[in-house]
Amino acid sequence: MSKEGVPLVEITRPNNEPDHLVARKLLRKLKRVYKAKKGMIFIADSGYDVRELYAFLIEKMKAKPVIQLNPRNKRKEPLLLDETGCPFCEAGLAMVRDGTWKDGARYRRKFRCPLLARKQTSDTGKDLPETCPVQHPKYADGRGYGCTKYIDTVFDYRTAVDRQSKSWKKEYDLRTGVERYFSRLGDREAEETTHYTLRIVRNQMTIAHLSQSLVAYVAAILLNRPDRMCCLKPDKPSKPKRQKPKRRRAA
Repeated sequence: MSKEGVPLVEITRPNNEPDHLVARKLLRKLKRVYKAKKGMIFIADSGYDVRELYAFLIEKMKAKPVIQLNPRNKRKEPLLLDETGCPFCEAGLAMVRDGTWKDGARYRRKFRCPLLARKQTSDTGKDLPETCPVQHPKYADGRGYGCTKYIDTVFDYRTAVDRQSKSWKKEYDLRTGVERYFSRLGDREAEETTHYTLRIVRNQMTIAHLSQSLVAYVAAILLNRPDRMCCLKPDKPSKPKRQKPKRRRAA
């Protein structure tokens, strides 16, 4: 939908499909129907905080992502590094590098337990204890691999977004229009609908979105009331009151 509250494109998908995949389908349809050019601003809540979606928006759509961070994607503990860039394990020991691998659209550096890595490489090491100081379960589980940690090594579109700027906060405030739009759909939500087949639900939702577009058209174009575009029933323009002519007193 646009920032004025007008639906632009719509699709209805099953509830088990992730939001970011549905968003990509909507964006492709938007670009195909409206010939969208670069410079768009994509505003969404934390449900769309997925790295692959950031890359799709910036690289394919040439759009600016304004997406709230998902708390579940944040690191729970600060990752401290030594002078060589290796993280510390729970015992306070600098971990050793164990290669780089690709995870989806990002590359990650892998680090592992320095004690077990020393045993497998026949490296005596310096100032390292004989056993794990905290007796971590992964150290003594018999697999001989120990703890592991990962660090992203390439530029990340997600972390590059400046969410503290005034412009970002002002743009993200426009997202409340989506909540107001869906509140007007009423009993057509998934929990309220009386239909069960996906085809019928799709038809019902398409009619609902078309009805909202018709309301916006009537309010803005026919009635010249753009302030009523997001209402269930746009009011007719009030007729100006007819003023009575003033009587002139005779001299």
